[in-house]
Amino acid sequence: MARIQRRVPAAVRSTGRSESTSSAEASTVLVKRKVPLKHIVQFTRMLATMTEAGLPILRNLRILAEQWPEGRFRDSILDAGDLVEEGQPLSDALAQSPEVFDELYVNMARAGEAGGVLDTVFDRLANFLERAQNVRDKTKSALTYPIVIFVVAMAVVSALLLFVIPKFAELYTDMDMELPKLTQFMIDTSAFMVQYWYAVLGFPIALWFGHMLLYRRSYGYRHRCHGLALKAPVFGPLAEKSQVSRFATTFGTLIASGVPHLEAFNITRGALTNEVYREAVEDIQEEVREGEAIAASLESSGRFDDLVVAMVEVGEETGELDRMCMRIGDSYEEQYTRALDNMLKLIEPLMLILLAGLVGSIALSLFLPLFKLLEEFGAQA
Repeated sequence: MARIQRRVPAAVRSTGRSESTSSAEASTVLVKRKVPLKHIVQFTRMLATMTEAGLPILRNLRILAEQWPEGRFRDSILDAGDLVEEGQPLSDALAQSPEVFDELYVNMARAGEAGGVLDTVFDRLANFLERAQNVRDKTKSALTYPIVIFVVAMAVVSALLLFVIPKFAELYTDMDMELPKLTQFMIDTSAFMVQYWYAVLGFPIALWFGHMLLYRRSYGYRHRCHGLALKAPVFGPLAEKSQVSRFATTFGTLIASGVPHLEAFNITRGALTNEVYREAVEDIQEEVREGEAIAASLESSGRFDDLVVAMVEVGEETGELDRMCMRIGDSYEEQYTRALDNMLKLIEPLMLILLAGLVGSIALSLFLPLFKLLEEFGAQA
């Protein structure tokens, strides 16, 4: 796709991008990045180093394109190189691949070009992306163990219900025994599972796919899900810390790079993942546009605590808003990581206890009739 794009005249490409951008902004469909973040982080770090060394941008793009195998990312870099060779600014060239270089990336490049500090901006952008990748990697690695435990638990319980309990049910039927209520309940559950296994196993899968479809395509559904997530007892505070950290770090990075405040709000809104916070940032942007102070707008949104408001107010008064936002981002990122670790320390033993309880209950229900039979044999002896 990118190879074909490079044969289209630059003027046509620019027009096409404007139309597609407008339709994308009007859409409520989420678009996933098509290139792994780690590749973009590596590319940005190398581009910052080479630009700081004084190498021309076009040469940097040609060299870096050879560092990746054939694919979307390499084609996007080559596209950008072709457009720069035609005389377009780097930011406009990068904007032709929005699935790779998002609005944050493009606008920071544009700010670096305007200020003549492209190397500094790319270095700052690389640091920002590396932090984002670190947070994402920590979250993924932290959630891996509970997810594995949950999958194993479901697999073990399903195997017991489908294959083990029916064998015991046949045995007890042949023995014509009066079964305990727990055993009878397990046998009935197993019989239902055996008869309707496709519905029992398929319903959660269909429910998940339906949820994901609505989540990606319906803004109202996604907003309700995010609102409920923020109200959840354990996950809510964690989600809030994540969004505040992302907001402060992104906004501070943009301001430090020379992006105007109103444009920085617009870009930061797109960088957030929670629709409730995105809506709050949109309201803040409108208040600031009307002349309200940023700190006062943050406070009126109800989504930022007193500490954030106070630090932003100090930043506005001292002219160090970017540094204050970065400090807020660092603080809340640390709080998020600590809260995530504490939550998982609580969840992991609870899941193990749940797994042991399920398997233990099934095992007890299967052997209760045997214990009763042994007691009868002992009494007769």
